[in-house]
Amino acid sequence: MPTTARWSTHPRRYVSATTGPIPPAHSADAPRPTAITAECGLVHTSSTSTDCQTFSVREFLILEDGKRVILREGLEFTIGSPRADIREGLCADALITAIRNVVLPEVSAADPERPWDCLVQLSRRRRVQTCADELAQLPYEVKLTDEVLRWL
Repeated sequence: MPTTARWSTHPRRYVSATTGPIPPAHSADAPRPTAITAECGLVHTSSTSTDCQTFSVREFLILEDGKRVILREGLEFTIGSPRADIREGLCADALITAIRNVVLPEVSAADPERPWDCLVQLSRRRRVQTCADELAQLPYEVKLTDEVLRWL
C-alpha cells in the first residue's frame, strides 16, 4: 500500500508560545517595544556527525527601558549537507537567512494583511501592549551567539 508524504510545520513550533489567556492591558505609560531580536544558539547532541547541525532560536522584544521580553523560545531547525562537513561553504549570512525563515511571520494567502498577529498575541501575553502595524515598523535583528560564530 503506497504512502503519501506531505510537508508541515514542526508540531511544537507554536504550541507553548500561543497557549494561555491574554492578560489585561497595561497602562499607557508602560514601556513600548523598540526592536525585535532573534538569537541563535547551537543545540548539542550526542551525535558526532558533521553533516548536519541543529540550532535553537529565541525571539524577544527590546523595550524602551532596555528590558528584553522573550516572545518565543525552543524554536529549532536543522541544516544538513551531503558534504563531509556542514560548515564547508556555510557562512553567517546563509545561517541568518535560515533563521529568518524560521521566525519571521508568514504572510497568509487567506489574510495577507495580518502576518504579525502571532507576535502581537505573544506580546500581549507578556503584558506588552502593541499592534501589528507597530511591530511591522520595528527593526528586526538576528544575532548569532558567540558559540555559533566560533562553530562557523
